[in-house]
Amino acid sequence: MIDIFLSASVPLPNRDRRFFDTADVLAIREAVKALVEAVLPVGRITCGGHPAITPLLALFVRDAELRQDKVTIFQSALFEGRMPVDLADFVDVRVTPAVGTDRKASLTAMREEMVSSQRFTAAVVIGGMEGVFEEVDLFVRHNPYAIVLPLASTGAGAAIIHEKGSYDKELARELTFPSLFRRRLPLSG
Repeated sequence: MIDIFLSASVPLPNRDRRFFDTADVLAIREAVKALVEAVLPVGRITCGGHPAITPLLALFVRDAELRQDKVTIFQSALFEGRMPVDLADFVDVRVTPAVGTDRKASLTAMREEMVSSQRFTAAVVIGGMEGVFEEVDLFVRHNPYAIVLPLASTGAGAAIIHEKGSYDKELARELTFPSLFRRRLPLSG
């Protein structure tokens, strides 16, 4: 069974414009859908509970009639009362303690617990804002031999990570995400 860490978000217009201005929201949606359909029949996905990604995961898991217990979602207790409603669709939701009222410290603590929760086969980075940088850094530290796939074709943080790293050019242009995941992830054992 493969274990995939998903680092993703849909950039917001009121945050750093370099993410919003380069994001391809349709590509982000299609990449998340393809990842769910490729991975969940043979493995698990772990991610943070982002307000735009959690509903997509819930929708795609439900539409493909896949098991919700194959998705683990981490959320900081700092957001208690403001968590995505769609979290109720998932069996394995892990709420990490908040660090007082400090948003940055609470998210870092959640991310640290999330990426160290198990040995991952790969990280897939889709869209994203500032948080994807921290998540990829933590992921590589805890999973030094795992695959990292920043899907630059989704824009935003994934494109910046791809540009600054030494990743295959295919990740910058590929929009056929199902075949990309079949080629790049060890889905068959």
